Amino acid sequence: MPEKPNPFEVAQRQLDMAAQILRLDPGVHALLREPMRELHVTIPVRMDDGTVKVFKGFRVQYNDARGPAKGGIRFHPEETIDTVRALAAWMTWKTAVVDIPLGGGKGGIICNPKEMSQGELERLSRGYIRQVARIIGPDKDVPAPDVYTNPQIMAWMMDEFETINASHLPGVITGKPLPLGGSEGRGDATARGGIYCMREAAKVLGMNV
Repeated sequence: MPEKPNPFEVAQRQLDMAAQILRLDPGVHALLREPMRELHVTIPVRMDDGTVKVFKGFRVQYNDARGPAKGGIRFHPEETIDTVRALAAWMTWKTAVVDIPLGGGKGGIICNPKEMSQGELERLSRGYIRQVARIIGPDKDVPAPDVYTNPQIMAWMMDEFETINASHLPGVITGKPLPLGGSEGRGDATARGGIYCMREAAKVLGMNV
């Protein structure tokens, strides 16, 4: 089987092509080819059988020149730092293209949530926040749900962050349950955005959909 392309190298090549078209300043181009900051963490979790398992996690803040980093947290058994880097870069481009005052970020934990109990997932979620709390916050970096994470996981993470800071800070996380300040429509926002993009592309291509 052909080797899978490295997602971060793909993102860098995309940037290189755009930089050439835009005649981007070489210094800015070089800066945007690499993440501004990344944190690698280990998260010990007491499993239901009494053993302790150590999980690896990441948080990448690609660029915050336009505002706080923004991007989801992924739970996946095949998560890699290069996937997280690439997604953080793409979040940076997306927020800039639509002129939202945010930067780009992304996080991930190497785990298989399908094989974990709710208690184990809660302990993992809270442990991750304890490790990254120093670099996130409403004015620094605002995580959100992504692959195999959901409003319940965001609620645990927000609660842990508020406990650490002894303050009510709902702006630290998006994608929360509605009773905790979540937004209506968040659950299908990605799919809805995809439909809008397809509709506009069809108009440009003269397709009737």
